[in-house]
Amino acid sequence: MERMKVLIVSDTHGSVKAWEDIEKLFDLTSFTSIFHLGDILYHGPRNPLPEGYNPKELVDKLRKYKINYIRGNCDADIDLKVLEIPEMPKISMESFGDFLFILVHGELFEENDIAEFTKNSHAQFIIHGHTHVSKVEEINGKYVLNPGSTSLPKNNTPRSVLVLEIDSNTLIAKFYNLDTGQVYMESKWSLIDSKLLKE
Repeated sequence: MERMKVLIVSDTHGSVKAWEDIEKLFDLTSFTSIFHLGDILYHGPRNPLPEGYNPKELVDKLRKYKINYIRGNCDADIDLKVLEIPEMPKISMESFGDFLFILVHGELFEENDIAEFTKNSHAQFIIHGHTHVSKVEEINGKYVLNPGSTSLPKNNTPRSVLVLEIDSNTLIAKFYNLDTGQVYMESKWSLIDSKLLKE
């Protein structure tokens, strides 16, 4: 199979600066796919205004790219109209190479146990945003990843995005710090005889 590169971002919360930092760091046309895990344009009543808050300008920038959106708890129907997209699912199942993923914003885990969710899932990976805290965690033999927030990180984590690099039976997850441009966390998995092994 051809090498795949997937960019996963979350929780821009209307910050133009966050998106411009992503554009400075990457050639966005080089990615096989781009996913945004929600909380796109609005800062939300629980959050301060992020640096560079300008939802209208952010819309203009986002519309230049083909982005797959997952609806977050701060996203509204009007956002679909201004972004010129027909739908924004709350959950999506995606396969990248031989790896199966569930993509979700993550607010459902406030009231529903993520361990139960992983137990009932056929996917090997669950990727969610919402908490603004980047992570890689194993639960019930599945891997739960969070790219962190591009605009309002919490728990002393950096503003960050996640890049998945998939090559035949290998997957590498690289977390990039948007302030330094450096990878600050990395994990690797291999599929061997249909078994997923973390290296």
